[in-house]
Amino acid sequence: MERETVKVRWISLFLFLLSLALAQSLVGRASVVDGDTLEIQGVRVRLWGIDAVESSQTCLDVGGKPWPCGRRAAFALADFLGQRTVRCERRDTDRYGRVVAVCHVGGLEVNRWLVEQGWALAYVEYGGSVYLEAQRQAQAAKRGVWQGSFQAPWEYRKSPGAVPSAGSYSGTGKAGRCHPAYPTVCIPPPPPDLDCKDIPYKGFKVLPPDPHRLDRDGDGIGCER
Repeated sequence: MERETVKVRWISLFLFLLSLALAQSLVGRASVVDGDTLEIQGVRVRLWGIDAVESSQTCLDVGGKPWPCGRRAAFALADFLGQRTVRCERRDTDRYGRVVAVCHVGGLEVNRWLVEQGWALAYVEYGGSVYLEAQRQAQAAKRGVWQGSFQAPWEYRKSPGAVPSAGSYSGTGKAGRCHPAYPTVCIPPPPPDLDCKDIPYKGFKVLPPDPHRLDRDGDGIGCER
């Protein structure tokens, strides 16, 4: 009888610990919000320890010519993830209510991959010193933003004219910067008038009046192709 009681207690403890582990994890296909933010099962996930160039940010190539590094970072992440299952382990929750996590896909860590490819920097202020060696390798190989010159994303965000990223937009305090016609992403109001090729988002919700005319067929979904 005593052995049965101990067995039941161990099983209960195991199930309790398992439930805690599952509560700290998110698993599923991910959509890319911006270069360091995902959405899995309707939950926004900010990648821990890294800071990617903002979607609206431009960099300079080796010849001094501007190029849309922020959009390229988001596209590179979307291509890397594809339709594969992403597993994210929660580390924290940020001030915008997003899960802060380390994510993996296909046996590779997404956070580290972004730094290795030069699309994100080690965010030392928030634990990212573990990615400094990966950053040095990307810089030496001139990958991503390291092919020329750029402004660190945390410095870029301080610029008065910087458009907030969709990953950080919380719907408060930034009225007029992200148009309410696009509630799940951050697209500024015109001018200028933007086309789908100008933004890193695909298949997002669109509400009237759709000032950029991103929902061409009127089905409520923008930039489907």
